[in-house]
Amino acid sequence: MKFTLIASAALALAPLSASAAPAPATPVGTWEVTLTGADQGTAYVTFEDDNEFSGYGLSRNSLGLFTLSGTWTVDAAGKLTGNYTETINGDEITGTLTGKVAAKKITGSIASTIGSFKFNAKREVPTQSISGVWTGATAVGKVRMAEFYQITPSAFPHLYEISGEGTSLLTGSYSISGVALVGSKGKIRLAAVSIPDEDEPSFSSLTGTVNVNRKQNVLKGTHSSGLPIKVALAASPR
Repeated sequence: MKFTLIASAALALAPLSASAAPAPATPVGTWEVTLTGADQGTAYVTFEDDNEFSGYGLSRNSLGLFTLSGTWTVDAAGKLTGNYTETINGDEITGTLTGKVAAKKITGSIASTIGSFKFNAKREVPTQSISGVWTGATAVGKVRMAEFYQITPSAFPHLYEISGEGTSLLTGSYSISGVALVGSKGKIRLAAVSIPDEDEPSFSSLTGTVNVNRKQNVLKGTHSSGLPIKVALAASPR
C-alpha cells in the first residue's frame, strides 16, 4: 500500500516538474544595439516572431541612416544564428551573425563583407525628446563656427531630423541638414551635412551624451576634412 501511494505521488508530481523548466529566451521585440569593430554605431532592431528582423541606425561611417533586415533562429540553449543585409551609403553589405540570447541582453558577433563586428543589445526603453531649437558652438580644428538647429521627430522612434544654418569667418554662411539617433542614458549619435554657398558639402559624424536640461552638452567626432570636430550644444528654453 505504501509503495502504491509513493508511486502515485511521483506520477502526480512529474508533470509539474516538467512544466517548471524555464522557457528558452526569445529575442522577439525591439532592442537597442551597440556596434563595435569594423564600424561603430547604434541601431534599433526589431525581431519578429516569424523569424525575421529589421532595423535602422547611425554609425561612424554612415553618411545618414543605415537600414538592416534579415532572418534569425534561436535554439533551446539560447544560441542565436542568422543572416542579414545592411544598406549603408547606397551600398549593400551582407553577413552572418551568431550570439547568445538572455532575458535582458543579446551579445554576439557579425562576420560581414566589410569586416567583423561585435554587438551588445538591451531591451528598448523610452528616451528623452530632443525636439526644439538648439544652438551650437562648433570647432573644426582651429576654425570656429556659430550654428543654429531646428530638431524635429522623424517617422522612426528615437530618430530626429536636423535642419539649420551656421556662419564662420572662413566659409561664410552655410546650411545644415542631418539626423540624430537618441539612445538610453542620454547617448546620442549624429550625422550632418554642411553646405556652404560656394563650396563643396562637408560631412560630420558626432557622438556623446545629451541632457536637454543641461546648459552645455559636448559632442565629438570626425569631419570629412580629416580634422576633429567638437560641438557644444545648448537647448533653447522650452
